[in-house]
Amino acid sequence: MFNRNSLVAVLSAVGLMALSGAALAQQVVVSGGATLPEKLYNDEITNFPEASFKPYKGVGSGAGKTAFLTNNATGFGSSGVVHWIGSDSILTQTQINDYLTTGLGKIGNPVGHGPLIQIPSVATPVTVSYKGPTGVITLNKAQVCGIFSGKFTKWSQVGVTVPANLNDFKVVYRSDSSGTTELLTRHLQAVCGADSNVAFSGKSTFAQEFPSNTPPATFLPANGSGGVATVIGGQTSAITYLSPDPAYTGTLKQANLRNSNDNVVYSPTADDVNLALQNSGSGGLPGSAPTVTNPAATGWNDVNNAGNPFNWIRASVNPTKGYPIAGPTNLVLSQCYTSAAVANDVKDFLTKHYDAGNLLPGDHLLVALSQDTRDAILNTFVTGDAKNLNIGNTTVCGSYAGRG
Repeated sequence: MFNRNSLVAVLSAVGLMALSGAALAQQVVVSGGATLPEKLYNDEITNFPEASFKPYKGVGSGAGKTAFLTNNATGFGSSGVVHWIGSDSILTQTQINDYLTTGLGKIGNPVGHGPLIQIPSVATPVTVSYKGPTGVITLNKAQVCGIFSGKFTKWSQVGVTVPANLNDFKVVYRSDSSGTTELLTRHLQAVCGADSNVAFSGKSTFAQEFPSNTPPATFLPANGSGGVATVIGGQTSAITYLSPDPAYTGTLKQANLRNSNDNVVYSPTADDVNLALQNSGSGGLPGSAPTVTNPAATGWNDVNNAGNPFNWIRASVNPTKGYPIAGPTNLVLSQCYTSAAVANDVKDFLTKHYDAGNLLPGDHLLVALSQDTRDAILNTFVTGDAKNLNIGNTTVCGSYAGRG
């Protein structure tokens, strides 16, 4: 039989359990970066659900990469740890090497965060979206190069008929460091020649492609995908490059693009994006070579080394078939976290994100990766195998302080 004291003790224990549950449900996992997949990630965080995740903060790929590499969440409107980011811009081999040697990773040093992970999340087209023409337009390589270099400023110059008051168009571009920009400019670097007024060089900051970092006067800057949608929405005749997400493109039309390699017209659809990735010429995922995780070790730069995060992103700058401007948007994470609960929650998010039943990417007109690719990512970085690259791997993470 309970007496008064035992009842108080039971109630106190229940209270502590409730507080503990509340603590576990607190939003502690911080993420942000690319704006292109921002709506998708926040839908996933809400609908999976991931109670410990704060809302994903879209600030641009460049700012996201900086936040992760420095572990500084200020740019995400948060504090403390940056647990993972989204980026359409690839972490370069130099950025990865620096992070793992002199940066926070500190491979071989027990105070380090340990290895990082860079993996494709979903595939995306970069849409060429516009206002002015009433119908769907088709643009070829020379026209796309001319538009985004400032060579063409009128619809009539690209064979599109519009009322005279709409003939002059503005070009809206990303003013921030943007992976969407990088996907575009890497394609333009690969295909443009005399078609362009500038020699594109694959930069993530669009203005840097022009002399004195100054695009033509007919170009309008905007910050983030949402900013682009707002700026072009205020124009009567304009064109831009943009995420396919209807949240940004819903009031705009999207051009079809003629692939200069097979001379076929493609749309920014899932089928045509998949076709582009299948014909990118960039090879398959790594794994056939020995796994090397130290930049100073022999075999690190082997393209089939799964231990090098650079090798997991296969570029598609000039596919021989398919929609010409397409590629992956990526996730960057730490292999080791100081909190086992955070590590488990991140793995849970990845498991649900890559699950075949996750239909949310399609709601945002983003393209789920092939089942083989998703299985390889989950087997390597969540479940774990002999490569020891999985998040929270005790053999590896026992040697590091971890991210926290």
